[in-house]
Amino acid sequence: MPGYARKTRTMTDTIRTRTTWTCCPAVHARSPKPIHGGRRSGKSKLVELLCERGAGSIDLDEINRALISGNAMLISELAARFGEEILDEDGAVIPARLAHVAFASEQATHDLNAISFPYIMQAATNYILNVECAPRTDAKILVVEVPLLTEAPDFARLADEVIAVTAPSDLRLARAVARGMDASDVLARMRAQPTDAERVLIADTVCENICSIEELGDWVDAWYDERMKMLGNRES
Repeated sequence: MPGYARKTRTMTDTIRTRTTWTCCPAVHARSPKPIHGGRRSGKSKLVELLCERGAGSIDLDEINRALISGNAMLISELAARFGEEILDEDGAVIPARLAHVAFASEQATHDLNAISFPYIMQAATNYILNVECAPRTDAKILVVEVPLLTEAPDFARLADEVIAVTAPSDLRLARAVARGMDASDVLARMRAQPTDAERVLIADTVCENICSIEELGDWVDAWYDERMKMLGNRES
C-alpha cells in the first residue's frame, strides 16, 4: 500500500488574511482553513491527523452526499441538467450515475459545480455558525476538506490559509485502485479535475504527500504547533 507524506514545500511565516465570515467578525480566530487535493492525495488522512491534535473539521464531500440524498431543490436542479436517470426510485440522486455524466466533459463538470456549490456553501456556513452567529465549535483551528477549491474561489476567500495536498497521479491512481475503485473511472475523474499545479497556485501551504504516515504525522505536528503559537500571539 503506498505511503503518505513528505515535508511541506511551503510553510508561510505569516498567515495571510482574507475576508472572514461576514455575519460575525468575531469568528476570525476560527476562520476555516481549506485543505484541497486530488482524489487519493491524502487530504482526508491529513484532516484526520489534525483532528487528533485538536482541530475541528468539516468535510464538504460529506455535506454534498447528504444534500444530494435529501435536498429537494438541489436534486431537482441536478435532474433538470443531467436527466432523471441519475435518480433512484425514491427520487434521490445515485452518486455513481451522477458522476458518470458529470465527469464526462469539462462543461458537465463545470455545470455540476455551479449547481451544487451554493447549496454546499450554505450548509457549511450553517454548520460552522448557529443562528446567533456564534462559533459552533471551540476548536482554535477549523479545517475544511474541499475536493475542488479551484472551482470554488469564493470559499478560499473565506479562509485565512489554504493548504494543498499533492501527490503524483500514478500514486493517487494506485491508492484508489487498492481501495477497490475502477481505474478507468478514477482516471476520468482525475482528468476532469484541476491539476496539482493549479491547486498549488491558490495555496498558502503545500504538503507533498508521497511517503509514510509517520512522516505525515511529523508534518502535522510542526504545522499545528506553529499555527497554535500564531493564534496565541494574536490573542495575547
